[in-house]
Amino acid sequence: MWTYQTSVEWKTDKQGTACCEGKPAIDVATPPEFGGPEGFWTPEDLMTAAVESCIMASALYFLNRGKIGFRSYRSQAAGTMKKGSAGLVFSRISVNVTLELEDAAQADAARKALQQAEKTCPLSNTLSCPVELTLEIQ
Repeated sequence: MWTYQTSVEWKTDKQGTACCEGKPAIDVATPPEFGGPEGFWTPEDLMTAAVESCIMASALYFLNRGKIGFRSYRSQAAGTMKKGSAGLVFSRISVNVTLELEDAAQADAARKALQQAEKTCPLSNTLSCPVELTLEIQ
């Protein structure tokens, strides 16, 4: 079992600082659409980025395990929220990955590696909303 520890300290109004020992602090705030200031990471941004980076970490594992060479990995993600019976909830998170391979002959293996990443990302598996992955191979 692994444990990850963080802390958040309120600074002013609707802003705070999120910390994790040995790592850079992140200034966080309530989203602007809920009265927070512009220009800060929000919990919703962090959730979306956490899923996106989890997919990347899982993808890198399976690409490496399959000895699939690639020149670049880029992704973009969008988290969609809606009002549910318990309040606001994420209704889906979509992650669009662009993978530039060193050898186009490995495209099928790369697709399988990303499918494994989608299935095994612990953050995606923890959420109650669907996480949808699309892959573009170059």
